[in-house]
Amino acid sequence: MMSMQFEGYNMAFVMHAVIEIPAAINFMFLPSKQLGEYTPHAHAIVRQYALLLLVSVLISLTFATRPMDDLSRAVAGSLAMYHIGPALRSMGRLRRQAAQSKRLLLSEATLYLVVHIACGTSLFMCYLGVGPVYGAREP
Repeated sequence: MMSMQFEGYNMAFVMHAVIEIPAAINFMFLPSKQLGEYTPHAHAIVRQYALLLLVSVLISLTFATRPMDDLSRAVAGSLAMYHIGPALRSMGRLRRQAAQSKRLLLSEATLYLVVHIACGTSLFMCYLGVGPVYGAREP
């Protein structure tokens, strides 16, 4: 049986899985939380998005268990790009909250923004193959 050794570069893939599993479950079983009103067609799209998130989790867990190579870096870069969308949505929520004079620092939107920036940056660093945690590219 293969043992999983989590070195620095593997943790970016694990981080993606850890933050997206709850989101996928939430989108799958509570689509109304995202949409408000009951709209069957929109709920189907949110559930399909949940399945896509779950697939990205499975892909990231696959790459968390293998050595870093060019394919791993390409996948890390692709997953890093995904995190731009949730970060932008969180920034939009923060702008709306600021316009309504709501609290920003300890808000859910701030937490999501920080988490997605951290995860996206970590994956992007894997893509670049830079930093002491991720190891440099071999010549």
